[in-house]
Amino acid sequence: MTDTSIKATPLNRYQVLITVIIALLLFTIVVDYMLLSALSAILLPALNLSTEQFGALASAYAFSAAISSFISTGFADRFNRKSYLLFFYFGFILGIVCCALAPSYWVLLAARIVTGIFGGIVGSTCFAIIADLFLLNQRGRVMGFVQMSYAAGQIGGLPLAIYAANTFTWQAPYWIIAFLGLAIGLALVFFMQPLTEHLKQVQNQMPWQKVLQVIHKKNHWNVFLNNAFLVIGDVLILTFDAAYMANNLKLSLEKIPLVYVVTGGVTLLFGPIFGRLSDKLGKLKVFTFGTVLSIGAIAMYSNLQQATFAMIITIHALLFIGINARMVSSTALGMEVPKLKDRGAFMAFDSSVQQLASALAAAFAGLVLYTTTDGSLSRYWLLGLIVISFMLATLFFMQRIQSTIHKA
Repeated sequence: MTDTSIKATPLNRYQVLITVIIALLLFTIVVDYMLLSALSAILLPALNLSTEQFGALASAYAFSAAISSFISTGFADRFNRKSYLLFFYFGFILGIVCCALAPSYWVLLAARIVTGIFGGIVGSTCFAIIADLFLLNQRGRVMGFVQMSYAAGQIGGLPLAIYAANTFTWQAPYWIIAFLGLAIGLALVFFMQPLTEHLKQVQNQMPWQKVLQVIHKKNHWNVFLNNAFLVIGDVLILTFDAAYMANNLKLSLEKIPLVYVVTGGVTLLFGPIFGRLSDKLGKLKVFTFGTVLSIGAIAMYSNLQQATFAMIITIHALLFIGINARMVSSTALGMEVPKLKDRGAFMAFDSSVQQLASALAAAFAGLVLYTTTDGSLSRYWLLGLIVISFMLATLFFMQRIQSTIHKA
């Protein structure tokens, strides 16, 4: 099987509907995931947090998500994917409500753990559904559209959340996510059909045997490590991004939402383009382009001593274009590696690895950086060098993934 296709298969109406629902569902997951970092400039003084405490807070979701995803590896292919998704998505909404009710650091920390237990499995289940419903020569376009949920989160979700936090309290954005998530969950209940085709191929195995089966295959680890390195690079540079803009580059809190709006708009524009290019030109070529662009943006951004608003926006736009190209192409290609009967378990374990990587990266970022007496963050340049090294490593793994698929 090759990475490219002479003629892309069109999507039918049901596939389009499911793509939209999944994109909206992931929109809430993405906004929640990015929200804490975006609120770093507000939360650090509001709760009197050190960088180590904030790093722990940011990693709490990921650690709990990693554990729950790992446990679910042995069970993910034993249930109707629709029912499985509904259970964990409504659990995620419950966790969001807990965040909205949190009055202090420790209660918020516990709420983030609850949210991670459920939310960490939602994304992997969505990607398993995409892999089940769409052919390889359709997935680039689907992932390009689904990736728009990240852009929509930046354009509408984060600015609205930051505005609500500035106008009311930092808990207000979580109420918005909870009510929106409830509406999307109901749409999922009424419009998605049951997904049980994979149940016909599942063998009678104990959960631990399923886990061993997934992790024993060497070609799976190319995907696991590639995605882990992708996540580590993104989380390292973005966890303290808002605080870096506010305290080091002296950007006002009122202008920070505009950065997310502009970069989100660029991502929204390029997401579908990268999806089509991935299907037409090949996933590896698009991924390489995105990696080179991201490295250049990070090299500039992490070494800034001062910058204009226009410069900050431009560098962010280039960075998120690169990140978008990398995520669309790598996800679309990686989905082809597991067999249908292993897909849910594969995605669950992959999610576990990514969440663990995210947790470690967020905590590590808090250890690398420290707050000086004037409130600025020191050693951001070092963080940039570490991120670039992880990005270079992903090129090696993507090449191995493509070679594995070509041999299949």
